[in-house]
Formats: sequence, structure tokens, C-alpha cells
Amino acid sequence: MVMLLEGIRILELAHQYPGPYCTMLLSDLGAEVLKVEKPGIGDPAREVPHFFRSINRNKKSITLDLKIPAAREILYRLVERYDVFFEGYRPGVTNRLGIDYETLRKINPRLVYCSISGYGQEGPYRDLPGHDFNYMAMAGMLLCFRDREGNLIEPGVAIGDLSSGMFAAIAVLAALIARGKTGQGQYIDVSMFDGLLSWMSTNFGIFFGTGQLEMDVFRDPGYGIFQAGNGEAFALGVAHEDWFWDRLCSSIGIEKYVGIRAEERRKRVKELREKLQNVFSKKPRDKWLKILRDADVPVSPVQTPEQVVEDPHVNFREMIQSILLSSGEYLKQVSFPVRFSHTPQTIRMPPPELGEHTEEILEWVGIPKDEVVELKKERVV
Repeated sequence: MVMLLEGIRILELAHQYPGPYCTMLLSDLGAEVLKVEKPGIGDPAREVPHFFRSINRNKKSITLDLKIPAAREILYRLVERYDVFFEGYRPGVTNRLGIDYETLRKINPRLVYCSISGYGQEGPYRDLPGHDFNYMAMAGMLLCFRDREGNLIEPGVAIGDLSSGMFAAIAVLAALIARGKTGQGQYIDVSMFDGLLSWMSTNFGIFFGTGQLEMDVFRDPGYGIFQAGNGEAFALGVAHEDWFWDRLCSSIGIEKYVGIRAEERRKRVKELREKLQNVFSKKPRDKWLKILRDADVPVSPVQTPEQVVEDPHVNFREMIQSILLSSGEYLKQVSFPVRFSHTPQTIRMPPPELGEHTEEILEWVGIPKDEVVELKKERVV
């Protein structure tokens, strides 16, 4: 079976989250990914093994101390044979290490070189330190996460890390297509901040037109999280659709509220939300889920991780798969989220141990075994 990206080779020097997540997606599609890590240390994410393993399957690992000229020479030999190069250092670091785009493109003009950073390679903020939370704050996204009292909430998902990884994957695929037409690689500058701002497109579209950052749909009383009588939470998804509101009211026994249109509901949001919560507190969640689903009202339980793993739809879609590790234990993973009819993606290899494939790769680029022994002694690899 030929995989979509079979034959594409990727060098990954972008550690921790965005880069490894991106290259995992590409590896699931068949790309050959080689992690380049520092001897004895590796990707800092290795300090949290379960986190590291979740985004580093289907990859190989080689150790190189790029501060040593001999290690850089090995990297240059790899660059000759690879299609894509990922790095996630702060701007300017690759120049100091001698692995910047201008240096590597002279070795391989067909190389697609992708940098992922907080604010991008250029601009007033390029040198500012930060993490996902900082970029969300700067992009205005944190203002969209509030409780019912209007207090800001700290999101529990690293949206900037994940979204930048997805944007990087799209950009690399586009650059590879362009290379097929021109024969030339190119440089890709991925900014986590820019990606978050892009994900705020609709919010800013509303803001440009109304001066409000939020869409009115999220202020509908039927759109939110409610507590059932047994204390379990569920998400009700009546947004702006009047027909869903009418079905909701009829099914839960508050027929007198049928016919209240979206504009009026948003004006009476506090009153109507309290009414709904009062009704929902009279029965356990499973009862309400059946009632609302039978009435074709959008509703979902707020599931725990244990419930998600056992969910019949998750299992039908094969979204949780297992990998056999070299230790003999099985590791559960969230699989690639898109299905292809003719070229299905697969989990081919478990996450690599640090430097697991160093000797294999060095032999592949033509370095004799006795030289490899010396390189290890000198801590080049």
C-alpha cells in the first residue's frame, strides 16, 4: 500500500509541542520523520514521557550536538537527502548554530524549511519570550473564555501550539506542491500568534461590523453547560435556531416559552437560563439526554477521559489505537483524525527512544562504524 506522503523525508529540530505535533500528522500520512536531539538530553518533552509519546509516533531519533562542528557536518549530509527541515528555536538561534535557511538552501535548493516561533521571525515582538497562554492573550482570544459572571478563564488546551502545528502542516504540503512545479524549496515562517489571530477571524469580523468581539449566538440561553439533578454536566447546543429552541421547550415541559425568537432570548438570557437550569435540576443527566435526543435537540454529556475512551462512536471511528512498545507494553494513542478511501493512514512505529536510530542513520549517510565509535567518544552524537 502506497501512503500519501511516502518518500517525503523530514528533519525535525522543533521540540516540545507545535513542531512534533505537526510532524506526527505528516508521519501518519507516510512521511519519514527523523528527530534530531541533543545527546543525553533530547527533546525537553521527554521529561514528561506520556506527553512526549503522544505526539512522537512514527519517528526515528538521532542525537547530534550541533554546537560541535563535526555534528553540524553530519546534519549537512542529512540535509542533502531530506525534503523538509523543521526548527522551533527563538529567532536568531539557527544563524548562530549555522543551520539557518540561507546556509541549508545552498546545500539543498529543494529544501522546504519551516520555522515555528511565538511571534514570527520578523516584527516588534519577535524576540519576546512566551508560551501558548501569552499568544492567546495578545490575539484577543482569552477574552472569549469567560464564566457566566464574566470572569476570564484559563483554557486547559494549548490552542496556539496545536493550531500552529496544523498551519505548519498545511504550509509544508503547499510548499511541496509548489516545489513539484518549480523545482525549488522555500522558507516558511509560522507564527503561533498569527495562527491564533487567524482563528479569531469570525470574532474580528463581528467586531469590525458591530464593535463586539463575541457573536450573539453564544449569548443564547440554550447554548451552554447545565447541571442535571444528579450533578452531572451536559452541553446544550441551541444556538440561534428558533426550531431547536421550540423543540427544547416542548420536550422539557415549558411550552409557554415556545415561540420566543432568538433576539428576544438574548435579551432575556439570564431569566431563561435560570429557568432551564431549574428544570434540568429535577432529573438525572441520562434521563435528559434521552428526552432531548428523542426531540432532536443538540445535547451532549460532558464526558470524562475514561468515558471518551469507551465511547462507542470513538471506537467505531477507531480514534483510539494502541502501539506496541519495545518494552512489550501497549500504549494508547489518539489516531489521525481524517479518513482516506484509498490511502489509509497507519501507526507504523512507536515513539523513539533518545538516539535510538543514530547508528542506523549515520551508516545510511556513509559514516563507517569505527568513525561512529569515535563520534560517540567525543560526544558529537
